Amino acid sequence: MPQDLDITIANEPVKLLAERAALLVDRGTLIVADLHLGTPETHRSLAVSMPEGIAEEALDRLERIVAKWQPKRLTLLGDLVQLAENPDEPLIAAFTRWRQRINLPISMIGSHAEASGTIPRSWRIDDDGEHRRIGSLELRHHPRPDDGESTDQDPMLIAGHRHPVISLGSGSKRTLAHAFVLEPRQLILPAFTPFARGVRVSPGTSGSVYAISNGSVAEIHGD
Repeated sequence: MPQDLDITIANEPVKLLAERAALLVDRGTLIVADLHLGTPETHRSLAVSMPEGIAEEALDRLERIVAKWQPKRLTLLGDLVQLAENPDEPLIAAFTRWRQRINLPISMIGSHAEASGTIPRSWRIDDDGEHRRIGSLELRHHPRPDDGESTDQDPMLIAGHRHPVISLGSGSKRTLAHAFVLEPRQLILPAFTPFARGVRVSPGTSGSVYAISNGSVAEIHGD
């Protein structure tokens, strides 16, 4: 049974989900970053071996999250697709079937992949542009390059793009876990896909780190 974690940012209750997503509790908004649908196809075109069924796994997992929490809206923080070219027919058809089962508004913050017009209309995803404000929060794909440059007047940012991961355990039991990172003025979400290479983080130097391990989200404290 996944164990999620409740935090508060900018006076907004946020639930960090073990399925690598975040829920704005009072607003009923589910936020997901970096699905990277199409990644296996892109890698295989470059003769890099990747397993089949990654897109289907991601969409099934997202459907279960929607069914469990019943959000009013789903917002995608960019990098929905990751393709050298436009989505192929199987991916278009798979997402279109999934979208027919998901009866809620879906919007997306733009990123480099979507800027080229790769999102089919049949997916019924609204364009939020480069950012969206929700109360005291701002949603974007890219985090601030240096959180120290922000001020108290800047909105609290929720972003993706970096795919933070943290090293847990030692020796032969050492693993890389996906993580949420909370800095003074931004929350960075993990990649929804398990196969995205990530930026390694550590407590203290990267802010507060909430790792996802064994189906639970927990804060990791430094030595």
